[in-house]
Amino acid sequence: MKRLRMSFAIFLSVIAFNACQKDDSSSVADEVTVSQQETQTEEALADVDMLTDEAVDLYTSSLKSATIQEFAYLNDCPAITVDKNSNPQTLTIDFGASCAGKDEKVRSGKIVVTSTAFNTFPSVRDFTFDNYIVDGKKIEGSLTKTISKDQENNVRTAVISENITITFPDNEGKATRVANITRQYQRNKLLNPLDNRIVSWGTTEFTKVSGANLSKTVTSDKPLVFKISCHHLVSGVETIINDKRTWIIDYGDGSCDNKAILTEDGKSKEIRIR
Repeated sequence: MKRLRMSFAIFLSVIAFNACQKDDSSSVADEVTVSQQETQTEEALADVDMLTDEAVDLYTSSLKSATIQEFAYLNDCPAITVDKNSNPQTLTIDFGASCAGKDEKVRSGKIVVTSTAFNTFPSVRDFTFDNYIVDGKKIEGSLTKTISKDQENNVRTAVISENITITFPDNEGKATRVANITRQYQRNKLLNPLDNRIVSWGTTEFTKVSGANLSKTVTSDKPLVFKISCHHLVSGVETIINDKRTWIIDYGDGSCDNKAILTEDGKSKEIRIR
């Protein structure tokens, strides 16, 4: 009987150990997946910002000096309309059923932006989406940007409030993103959009329909940097809390790659963003 009890105890220990190993393995996989999806959402919204700025420059600039050849996103599609007689004014970017941009991403649907004034600062822009899909990811919801401009340094700063729902392709599920962030739009060399970048910091809540939730914090001393030349986050550090666990994502040294380093409990591994 004693031997039977001991054998049963060993059996339970093995099961518990294997279950623990599986839990650890699945938790790491969950961290990678949710980190990838939140980063993809961050990059998709940065793209929305920059292509909208190109549309504003092209269709509302009093100087009319901007041309499609100078842009990093816009080409002959989409169709862009501006209603300057409405109050607020309305800018509609209509990608139709399929529109491939210069960034090689395929978009459909509409981005609708309203503002009391597109070319004076400070100003407020409100964004909504009408069946907007980019590379299979559907973006819904709204965001508001309050923008100021440093004319001397050619830098715009926006305080942004986001309430976005994103549906991922390939049955990867749906998530919501509620964020309060600050973004600086740094236009470096004139007439060279590929030299531009977005610098962001603030807090984000990212919740999957399945229940997985993360809180992300990015500080102003290690902000996320999105480089237009490669349409990726290329540097910056974010701290992520999921339930009682914490991990860190480091996007690197500014190189245009598709990689980041995930660190938890002193252990690091390289992950890919897409």
